[in-house]
Amino acid sequence: MWLRVFEVWLTSRLLASPTFHRAVQSLHKRVHQLRHGKDPSEMGGTNIEESGPSGSKDVFQYFVEELKDQFRGGPPKK
Repeated sequence: MWLRVFEVWLTSRLLASPTFHRAVQSLHKRVHQLRHGKDPSEMGGTNIEESGPSGSKDVFQYFVEELKDQFRGGPPKK
């Protein structure tokens, strides 16, 4: 009987503790990062590639260059 009362009291103290909640939050964040990778907004920095007109133009030029190389039949450039 007293053991059950002590367990209930200890559990309520633990769940009311901000330290316990910070530890659980930290653990959850690490598990989430392991499963899904790091969140881009947390990586910091300002040099994030944006898909704008210049980015898609570069991709298109690269695509055309690759097609030309394939039609020539030579070894791929490295």
